[in-house]
Amino acid sequence: MKIKIGAIGAADTLQKIIEVASRDSRIELVGFEYTNYEELSTILGQNRYKVDQWIFSGQTPYFYAIEHELITPEEASFPPLHGISFLGTYVHAIQDQGGFVQKVSLDTVDEKTVQLVLDEFSIQDLSIKLYPYNNYVPHQEIVDFHVSHYEKGETEVAFTWLYWVYLELQKRGIPCYRLVPAQFSIQTVLNFLVSRASTQVYEKSKVFILGFDVWEQDGKYSIYEKRRLRLEFELELVELAEKLNATLREENGRLYIYTTQGDFELSMDDQSFIQTVRGIEVASELRINVGIGSGYTVVEAKKHAIIACEKGKLHKGSQILYVNEEKKLIDYSGEQEQSMDNRSLPEFWQEVLEENDYSTIIPSKIYNFIQLKRIGQFGSELITNLLKNTDRNTRRILTDLEKMGLVEVVGEESSGKRGRPKKIYQIVSEKIEQH
Repeated sequence: MKIKIGAIGAADTLQKIIEVASRDSRIELVGFEYTNYEELSTILGQNRYKVDQWIFSGQTPYFYAIEHELITPEEASFPPLHGISFLGTYVHAIQDQGGFVQKVSLDTVDEKTVQLVLDEFSIQDLSIKLYPYNNYVPHQEIVDFHVSHYEKGETEVAFTWLYWVYLELQKRGIPCYRLVPAQFSIQTVLNFLVSRASTQVYEKSKVFILGFDVWEQDGKYSIYEKRRLRLEFELELVELAEKLNATLREENGRLYIYTTQGDFELSMDDQSFIQTVRGIEVASELRINVGIGSGYTVVEAKKHAIIACEKGKLHKGSQILYVNEEKKLIDYSGEQEQSMDNRSLPEFWQEVLEENDYSTIIPSKIYNFIQLKRIGQFGSELITNLLKNTDRNTRRILTDLEKMGLVEVVGEESSGKRGRPKKIYQIVSEKIEQH
């Protein structure tokens, strides 16, 4: 399975990223060219969740997106700046200018990075006016920096990492050269993004095991009542197991539900797990302890679930304890709201659902399941199983989503039985313009 990476950059840098990625069989790259900051909002608003990770051409668009909350640091990165890129471009400038260039201006890179290159290659008598900055600054400020030094006669040539600045300086007749990340720098970041995306997929496949113990209440119920309540309790766990796409087992008097982290998070999107447990207690009229264990193998997760269950039995009252793969014990018992993962819908979906005053709970579950399982096209039967719903209700929900433009019909399938062929759908992640 290839890792899908979105790339954002100016035309020249983007092309270089595409070339490097094309040689990596692990990557499926989707490129997005931008010319100004404002375009980043549109690009990420429409495509943020269509890829596993993002690579930006440089620090400027990356930090702009971070500071405007268009993306998080966990979803993206950019190639670090290396002095070797400046050195290669500087040599080209010497050839182009027909002689040694002694006075230059350079933005973005700090003095330490430049000095390392100058010392490494014993370059002397080179006067450099630097404009380093953190995160990002408006393009015009950088243009003014280069223009000011050139007009004062303090520089002969300008070097910039920013495409827009490069174009503007050319318009003003200032000798200017564009710096782009080195190939090894781009490959380093791509390796990092592939590793991080793979880890996230791996994390979602971790084993989650939930152990359930019933608090014995001697003398309160007759044998008949105890058996009736136990049956109610087991039926509630059967429903929970179905909701989690999980397996229910009884081992040594304790009931266990076996699932994955991805399915657990997806199924708990519409309510916190503590609410689910309290609901089971109300329905079964029993007090229960829950021990959750996670791990990269069933044996590891089971061991942690047992530890959590045994720890819970040492305390009075209902407990919900979790032992993760790092053997860290987390107590969820006192929390009123504990949503272990609440994924965001694309901006387009949020806007449409709000406009139609439509609850996000079911659409969110459908969207996130399709994205988690990487399903391209789907039928109503898949959604019926996901929602534990009736066929009729599922068709109504899909019809609603189709009318709102959130899913579209891409074909039909025939079941071989009498009746209408079933529709095949796919997710619509961005607004389709009408022509």
